Amino acid sequence: MKKIWWAVLGGAVLGMGISFVAAVLVDKTGQPQFCTSCHEMKPMGESFKFSVHGGNNPQGFSAHHCTDCHLPHDSLIGYLWKKGLSGLRDGLAHSGLIKRVDFKENFWEMKKYTFDSGCLKCHEGIKEPEKAVGLASNIKEIHEKYYWEPKKAGKDISCVSCHNDYTHPNFAHPNLLERLDN
Repeated sequence: MKKIWWAVLGGAVLGMGISFVAAVLVDKTGQPQFCTSCHEMKPMGESFKFSVHGGNNPQGFSAHHCTDCHLPHDSLIGYLWKKGLSGLRDGLAHSGLIKRVDFKENFWEMKKYTFDSGCLKCHEGIKEPEKAVGLASNIKEIHEKYYWEPKKAGKDISCVSCHNDYTHPNFAHPNLLERLDN
């Protein structure tokens, strides 16, 4: 009986240790310092610093991880699955086994790599205005008309269809296209 107790205790400690290391790795590999360590991501990191979401706002608040916007937040499984696929794709591209993403060519495809669930995680007042502090009265109606109604009707619309650096200057990655030219 004593051996079983020690085996269970050892397994629990090992499981918690592995879970802790995995959680730290998931966290660290979503931070801008990690993401912009690759030269092709530097323009995104540089432009993000000048954006509203990068801290260029009266409150100085910023998204802390690239994955806050660029991974789905609907479920932990979906988040980890997409993170794994993205990491695998990036690794294969860096090793030359697949073509690297041309960010300039794919710029207007932003809804494929910016997830509404990330936006709504922080901006829950768009869904539930009664929970939002300081939400302007017309914001609910605008989002109902231009986002929720078209989405319910099956239209291919996302938050970045309207909210992007060309409709809202300094939104997420100001002057990114110009930075990608350099």
